[in-house]
Amino acid sequence: MSAPNDLPERLPPLLKVESVSKSFGGIQALYEVSFQVEPGAIHAVIGPNGAGKTTLFNCITGAYVPSGGRILLDGEAIQGRPVHKLVERGIARTFQNVALFESMTVLENVLVGQHVRTRCGFLGAVFQWPGVRREEREARESAMELLRFTGLEDRARLRSGDLPLGWQRFLEIARALAARPRLLLLDEPAAGLNGAETEQLADLMERIRQRDVTLLLVEHDMSLTMEVSDRILVLDQGKKLAEGTPREIQSDEAVMAAYLGTE
Repeated sequence: MSAPNDLPERLPPLLKVESVSKSFGGIQALYEVSFQVEPGAIHAVIGPNGAGKTTLFNCITGAYVPSGGRILLDGEAIQGRPVHKLVERGIARTFQNVALFESMTVLENVLVGQHVRTRCGFLGAVFQWPGVRREEREARESAMELLRFTGLEDRARLRSGDLPLGWQRFLEIARALAARPRLLLLDEPAAGLNGAETEQLADLMERIRQRDVTLLLVEHDMSLTMEVSDRILVLDQGKKLAEGTPREIQSDEAVMAAYLGTE
């Protein structure tokens, strides 16, 4: 039996980034960046434009192969694996510039996001083998549940391209959740949102966390970042400048000088 004063055992990190670097020709976009993300956390990445935030996201999600270092998911190295394999392992993301199938309906976009979790395959869909209709019905029910979860249920039949930008961002999150990720990366999810939509986004991120999804986000809205984040990583010119709780980051002089600005 543990002593009353024993601390609870810490879970191993879900994501661990070890000395990751990325260069493009003679340009060093990332230089030996290291940090880890605990299960169930909301972990933010901030920094000035050109700091390497999206490059870091692209390395984690398989769009880029790091020039050096390792990226581990549940202790297993994943750097260099193709994007679809990482989605199967439980990593999903949204994009800085919304990337939806604009001619498809809101519901159809979410159904596309479920493709990696379906089992029937091409031949099953063509020949309507037993179980295919049941899987289609379950996929539709799951997609509608995600639209209810993100507040888009009443817009299910609309073309996604006809939605205002704010709702398109929520749809992109719903589509990412359709892949049933354990780690969800959000790239500037509040960009273009008004005050009310930003409040809805903060609430949505907390509810996503309650679904046992860990979040890693890049965000320029500092008020939102400080409100929702457990920990914050600060990048500057491709290097790790600081890491800590929102309170620690707000009082860090190096961060104030490089990112928030000082007189």
